[in-house]
Amino acid sequence: MLPTTITILAEAAPSSPLGGFIVPILMFAAIYFILIRPMGKQEKERKGRLDKLAAGDTVRLTGGIIGRISSIDGPIAMVEVAERVKLKVLRAEIADRFDPEAAPAAQPGAAATK
Repeated sequence: MLPTTITILAEAAPSSPLGGFIVPILMFAAIYFILIRPMGKQEKERKGRLDKLAAGDTVRLTGGIIGRISSIDGPIAMVEVAERVKLKVLRAEIADRFDPEAAPAAQPGAAATK
């Protein structure tokens, strides 16, 4: 009985050697189009926005600090976070422009007072 079962299983095996490669290729393609490509587009848009920054723009740094750009010199920007308080930061550490009107009310007691 055992040799007959092995013979039947050997005959039912896929005949194409490429059959085993199709599934991983399709999985990689799905991951690329669902995850990798959209992240690349978002990073490209963000880089375009950062290239357009100028003195006087209000920005949010990656650490959550909000300030106004006082000057930009190559890869370094001077961000004024309070009166007479300026931070020298890398331009790459600027997360995005900050618009206080568009920002959600993220105050701890905001929901409790309504």
